[in-house]
Order: sequence, then C-alpha cells, then structure tokens
Amino acid sequence: MPTQNPHRNAGLCTSSKVYDTLTELKHLEGHRSAKFLSLLTQNLVRKGLLNEQEVVQMLDQVVN
Repeated sequence: MPTQNPHRNAGLCTSSKVYDTLTELKHLEGHRSAKFLSLLTQNLVRKGLLNEQEVVQMLDQVVN
C-alpha cells in the first residue's frame, strides 16, 4: 500500500525523498515530475539563479 507521502519518511536523504515521491505511483509519475520541476524552476527564478529567458531556452531544447 503506497504511503502517499514517502518524502515524510525519517532518515531518507533528499534525493531519495524526491525520487520516492515522484515514482511511488506510476500513473502519477509524469504529473509529479512536471509539477516538481515547475516548482523548482519557479523557485530558482524567484531567487535570481535563473531568468525566464533561460527557462524558455531550456524548454525549447525539450520540445525540439
């Protein structure tokens, strides 16, 4: 039975928390990955580590 919140498991490293959450339910894997990446990108833009033009350039690479 999936936990629905694998990132709340104590003792997991950050990468394991992210991986387990994104892959726990296979039918939601793509949606969860896209949502995580969109939140991560938004956070990086807000912190000034990326700008919107760089994001658009990366998205161009994804769709080409």
